[in-house]
Amino acid sequence: MYLLIDEESFREVFNTYYDRIYTGFYRKTGSYEIAQDLTQQTFIKFWRYRDSYTPELTLEIQLFRKGKLVFIDWLRKESKERQLIDSLKQQDRIPVDELSTDLKDSLTQAINGLSPVRKEVFQLAYIEGYSHKEIAEKLNVSVRTVETHIYKSVQQLRKILALIYILLHL
Repeated sequence: MYLLIDEESFREVFNTYYDRIYTGFYRKTGSYEIAQDLTQQTFIKFWRYRDSYTPELTLEIQLFRKGKLVFIDWLRKESKERQLIDSLKQQDRIPVDELSTDLKDSLTQAINGLSPVRKEVFQLAYIEGYSHKEIAEKLNVSVRTVETHIYKSVQQLRKILALIYILLHL
């Protein structure tokens, strides 16, 4: 036998537990944005799987289990992204004055092709030498957001520069 959760019951569960779920995520992550995202994901999953709840466990327990699973998924994803960011930090950087003129021009063009926010974050990090924390404070965003912009910028630049490198050496 399964519990049937209709919209009204869901609304009641949402109103009753939203603050507790959000506060728990905020304490674990230290980020308002991430806590909001995880809370939203928890309630979305709770709604999607509403037909599978059993009366043996309270809705509260089943909701908090969904929250736990959402948090574990986030930690796994976070861990993978951190490893990629750390590997990018550890890679040797080539001094700009050692690059050929063609490659410098290509690099400048590729950087200019980034979105305005990614371009600014990339320049602050790699050209001006700001730390991720300094960039976050300067742009009034989280350090995690800065790391994401840097990661995606480097990915985009690698794709572009790999093609340019191949074309230059044909």
